[in-house]
Amino acid sequence: MDEVDVQTLRNRLIVSYSGFLLMGVGITLFIPLLLIMAYPNEIVYAYSFVIPGLMALAGGFVLWRLFRVDPALAPLGRHQALILVGVFWVMACIFGATPFIISFILSPLDGIFEAVSGWTTTGLTMVDVTTCPHIFLFWRSLMQFIGGAGFAVLMLTALIGPKSGVASVYSAEARTERLLPAIRHTVRMILWIYLLYLFVGIGLLYIAGMPLFDSINHSMCALSTGGFSTKAGSIGAYQSLEIEIVAMVLMLLGSLSFAFHYLLLSGKLGKAAKDIELKVVYASVIIFLPIVTYSLVYSFYHSPLQGFRHALFNVISALTTTGYMTTSSENMHQFGHLVLFSLVVLMSVGGSTGSTAGGIKRYRIGIMAKSIFWEIKTRLLPESAVIGRTAWCTGEREIITPDLFMEVSIFVFAYITLYITGIVVFLLSGYSVMDALFEYASAMGTVGLSTGITGPTMPVSCKVMEIIGMILGRLELWAVLILMATPFEWMVSRGR
Repeated sequence: MDEVDVQTLRNRLIVSYSGFLLMGVGITLFIPLLLIMAYPNEIVYAYSFVIPGLMALAGGFVLWRLFRVDPALAPLGRHQALILVGVFWVMACIFGATPFIISFILSPLDGIFEAVSGWTTTGLTMVDVTTCPHIFLFWRSLMQFIGGAGFAVLMLTALIGPKSGVASVYSAEARTERLLPAIRHTVRMILWIYLLYLFVGIGLLYIAGMPLFDSINHSMCALSTGGFSTKAGSIGAYQSLEIEIVAMVLMLLGSLSFAFHYLLLSGKLGKAAKDIELKVVYASVIIFLPIVTYSLVYSFYHSPLQGFRHALFNVISALTTTGYMTTSSENMHQFGHLVLFSLVVLMSVGGSTGSTAGGIKRYRIGIMAKSIFWEIKTRLLPESAVIGRTAWCTGEREIITPDLFMEVSIFVFAYITLYITGIVVFLLSGYSVMDALFEYASAMGTVGLSTGITGPTMPVSCKVMEIIGMILGRLELWAVLILMATPFEWMVSRGR
C-alpha cells in the first residue's frame, strides 16, 4: 500500500471516529432530561436537548458508517490523533452550545462561550445562575465532568482495539501517564477512580449541609477542576467551613494526575511523596499562602483566621485551576493587586500533567526550576563534578535530557507568547492591566476565577479571545495549532 492510500485511509478513519464521538455527544445530551423527574415544570425545555441530541446521533452514525475502514490498515499516528481531538472539541462545543441557543437562554456567541468553558473545564460563565433552569445548570456541570475525564479517549477505547492508534489519541488529549500496560485498562482505571471520587464527594458535600442537587453539581465541577456553580456567590454562598474543606480536597484530587492517584490507592506512598509535581504544590503553597493571607488580612477581612481561611481556599482554587470562590467576583478587586497577581501566577502554574486541570502544568514548572538549580550548581562546582539530572515523576525516576528541557522550554515560551497576545486584546478593549492579566490567565489556565468583567456585556473581541484561550489551554496548544494548519497542508499537498 503506497503513502497516498495510507493517508486516504487515515483521513477516512478521522471522519469515521469523529462520527462515533459525535454519537457520544448525542447520548450525553439526553442525560439532563432525567432531571425532569425532579423538576417536572422544566419539561418545556426538553426540546432544547432532544433536537441537538437526535441531530448528533443521526449525523454521527452516518459519518461513522459511511467512512468506516479497518483501523489496522492505517492506524492513527500522533498527527492524525491531534486533528481528531481538535475536530471532536469543535463538534462538542457546537452541540454543547445548542441547548442554550435554541431555548434563548443565551445568544449564539455566549452559548458557544458557555459550552467551551464547560468542555474545557474552565468555569467562566455567561449564565445568570439565579434565573437559569436546573436542567441547564446540570448540563453545564455534566460538560465539565465529561470534559475533565477526557471524552474522546473514553469513547474510542470502548470501540477500538490496540492496533487503531488509540494511544495517540490518549496523548493528544494531554495525557501521558500509563497506569497499566494496556491503554484500554488504563482508561478503565481512570474512569473507576474518577467515579469513586465523584460519589464520595457528593456524599460528603451533602453531609456537610449542601442540598443534593448542588452537591451533585459541585462535586462534578470540583473534581473536574471546572468551577461552575449553582450559586452566584460560588462556594462562598454557603458560608460553611465544612463545605469549603470538602471542596478543597476534591479540587486537589482533581488537579493531581491519575497516575498519582493510582500510586496512592496502591499504597505506594513513598514514591508518591517524591513526585516532582507534588513538590511544586508544596512550594507554591509555602510561597504564596503567607503573601495572600497577609494581603487579605490587611485589605479585606481584618481577621487573621478569616484571612487565612479565605487565602487557603483561593490559593488552592487558583493552583488547581478550579475557580471556585469564597466571595463574589465583584469583591475580587478589593483583595488588592498583590493578591490578584499571586493568583495569576498560581493559575498559570496549573495542575499536574494528565489531570483534569489546566495551566502550564506543574511538571514543566518543576523541570524549569530544577534546570535553573542544576545550572547554578554547574557554575559553582568543579568541572569534574557530576550532577544527576533526574526527577521523580509518577513513581519513576526520569532522566531530564536536553531534548526534554528544550521541549518544555518551547511549550512555556509558546504559552507565554499566546498569553501576552490575549492581554493585548483586553488592553485594547479598555481594561486595566491587572484585569487583563487576571482574566486571560484564568481563561488560558482553564480556571474560572474572575474579577467580574467576564460576562454578557464583555466586548466580542474579548469573548472570542477567551474562547481561543480556553481551547488552547485545555488541549495544550499543539492540537489546536495542528488543526488550524491542516487545511493549508492539504491544499499544498494537493497542489503538488
